[in-house]
Amino acid sequence: MMKTPSIWKLAALMIVCSGLNLRAQELTVLGGVANSANFAKATNAWQVDYRQDLFKNFAASIAYINEGHLTGHHRDGNAWELWGNIPFWDERIALSLGAGVYYFYDTQPLPGGDTANVHGTAAIYSFAATGYLNDRWFYRFMANRINPSTDIKVNSATIGVGYWFGPNRRPLGNQPNQGAPEPEYITEPQLTLFGGQSVVNTYFSQKAWAGAMEYRQGLLPHLDATAAYIYEGNPKVIRRSGVAFQLWPVNTFFDKNTSVGIGLGPYINIDEKHSATTGVKIGQKNPAAVAPLVSLTIARHLSDRWIARLEWDRVTSTYNRDSDIFLLGLGYGWTK
Repeated sequence: MMKTPSIWKLAALMIVCSGLNLRAQELTVLGGVANSANFAKATNAWQVDYRQDLFKNFAASIAYINEGHLTGHHRDGNAWELWGNIPFWDERIALSLGAGVYYFYDTQPLPGGDTANVHGTAAIYSFAATGYLNDRWFYRFMANRINPSTDIKVNSATIGVGYWFGPNRRPLGNQPNQGAPEPEYITEPQLTLFGGQSVVNTYFSQKAWAGAMEYRQGLLPHLDATAAYIYEGNPKVIRRSGVAFQLWPVNTFFDKNTSVGIGLGPYINIDEKHSATTGVKIGQKNPAAVAPLVSLTIARHLSDRWIARLEWDRVTSTYNRDSDIFLLGLGYGWTK
């Protein structure tokens, strides 16, 4: 099992690719089943997959995969994959093979009622069959094999629907007249206030109200930076808050009024309930700790200035107190 900071290496490709002029993209939501490697146990599974064409018949994807609740394991994670694509029937049907790296978070019970948050990386191999229903909508079957060396091996099979966000129509054929390329979009400065809920990744999934305030600034086309204050509430087993700094590969759709992105960066926090370091005495203030923060966001411009934003943060702790923070916010943007 790799150490937690390795997640930065897995995300480096997304940050590098954010500066490329990539114009074709697909977002898919899928649900189905997951099985242990010997097919002895089964559970529900689901995933959200974002795929970006790099070249003709060659793509990259990033996905969130939830493997359900196999006995003794509540595992989910993020997958980075490269895909080869073979189209048929005027590109209305496509078969794809993918391979890459899966960074997982596995919640496991411990004797005495406590919980362990096990982090690690695994190879992932995937097969997908896609049928394009019209210029935008498609259905997809996906099969994954997740193959860690130090944790359970899992097979999953899911089916779902997706939407093609590219400026061209797909399947290829009657393309619109695109004319001169549009100027590259850079996110304007934005300030957003959030409210929502935090969920601690234990077998009891303790919850609390949460909030955040975020300043967002576009650095380059398809690359944002944020600084945020996060309060995770008081779900009894933690009472954590702090500041986070993240870089965000982003993309825009629908006349640039809707954007999606993934954020990576450090979360500098203090937990008043549980020390992330050893040697802290009762009554002594806990020192600040640094945890990796991985986030997903989708935002929609309500007007020229006001923006609605959904955000999901995953805090990766070193002391078995990972958490998910689900936030809904209203932001204000202004021109430079």
